[in-house]
Amino acid sequence: MTMAYAIAFGAALVLALVLTPAVIRLSRHWKLYDPHNWRKVHDRPVSRTGGVAIVLSMLTVGVAVMLLDPGRVFSEPTSQFTPADLTGKLIVLFATSFFIFLVGVIDDVRDVRAVVKLLAQIAAACVVRAYGIGIHDIGLFGVNFSWLGWPITIIWIVGITNAVNLIDGLDGLSAGICAATCAVIAAFAIFTGQQAMAILMLILLGSLAGFLVFNFNPAKIFMGDSGSMFLGFFLATASMVSQTKVATVMGLLLPTLALGLPIFDMLLTVLRRMLARQSIFAPDSGHVHHRLLDRGLKHHHVVILLYLVTLLVAGAGLLMMVFRGGGEVLIFVIALLVLLTVFRIAGVLQFRRMWEQVRDNLVRGQTIRRERRHYQAIRDQFRSAKTYATWWRAARRMARRMQFEEITVQFQDDATGQLVEKTYRNEAANDAPAMRMTIPIVACETTRLRQVEIAVPVDEPLETLGRRISLFGRLLDEYAVIGTAKEEAEEGARG
Repeated sequence: MTMAYAIAFGAALVLALVLTPAVIRLSRHWKLYDPHNWRKVHDRPVSRTGGVAIVLSMLTVGVAVMLLDPGRVFSEPTSQFTPADLTGKLIVLFATSFFIFLVGVIDDVRDVRAVVKLLAQIAAACVVRAYGIGIHDIGLFGVNFSWLGWPITIIWIVGITNAVNLIDGLDGLSAGICAATCAVIAAFAIFTGQQAMAILMLILLGSLAGFLVFNFNPAKIFMGDSGSMFLGFFLATASMVSQTKVATVMGLLLPTLALGLPIFDMLLTVLRRMLARQSIFAPDSGHVHHRLLDRGLKHHHVVILLYLVTLLVAGAGLLMMVFRGGGEVLIFVIALLVLLTVFRIAGVLQFRRMWEQVRDNLVRGQTIRRERRHYQAIRDQFRSAKTYATWWRAARRMARRMQFEEITVQFQDDATGQLVEKTYRNEAANDAPAMRMTIPIVACETTRLRQVEIAVPVDEPLETLGRRISLFGRLLDEYAVIGTAKEEAEEGARG
């Protein structure tokens, strides 16, 4: 079987070395370049269709092995599946991964919205789980939580797919990390007698090795979304095509460690964007490789450093196959601490800043909820106002609740036709400098109001001031005051 492993790896390597230059020439002919922007580190046109070379070399050799020597590939003594079952799982693995690859190709040629790509990944993950590939036995303290198999499987596949995609920011970084992951899974598959999985991982390893010849800094080609999404989806799904109960546990822990860098980077990216109240799909330059570049490291030094970290953590994962009796748990914890240390040194993991953002968001949320309660309560007063006297009382209350320094309204007197002003000064306001804003009112038959001027303290955050002014503006838009001077006088006499 050793010869079969070597042939599978060598064939994929040679094919990738042949296909990648051809893809580069075609990309140049069709001008399929990666666009340069503020997040990119390259300063020249580079092809972004390298995923085509990776996928074609991998699938070509993989399908050939399955067709030419199925008896050896699927005759696994430790397998709990029949050869037909295993063949079906591998076909589903190939088909869904190829679908994700096509979505990535479309995105490389013509940009696809992030939500559309996410929905495609979820759909493919659902197909994988529906066929029986995934996490099944979930038990805790003797209680079976098998119903969690579906969501955990989908989260695992979609999460790994996007983690690999996000880490693809430097020349050769994503391909090198995925190559290390393939090597780890292949070693584990050989150790547990999973011949089919070992061959597939070695084929993908050969494809990545051939591609890295042209992808390492300075890169002649990028893998693009077609390559990164395919790799993430394939590795996530392949790690769950396990043949024994031991493989089910270790088959997930090993890829978790080998892909620890992209996984942690993705989790911290999502957390960072949520704390900053940004869309989780919004691109930024806060990834671990960007931060290391900001520290002054050179491009290839950052890549080599992250390679070494991946190999260190992945090597620790391989030791877990040897140690038992709690030793594997200790190794796993140590590996996680190594990853956390790397992110802490890079400046990605900033506990104090994160805590301050959490605290600020909590305070901001309380303020927003309080302002909405004030708005809803005062809105009822505006709705019931029939004269300017009642409207003016509601406006003064709004000014107090929203902490305006001053509010001045200008309206037309029915008797004289002249403009009259009324001003309310908030007694609770401080002596801080104020910013004045004039809001003109379009003249119409249903209102005599012509202009509203408000003064707001400048020591408040602009976002807070803008939100309060917006709430007051909604009241002005929705509730136009009606009535005449006579009705206003009668209302004043009654009040």
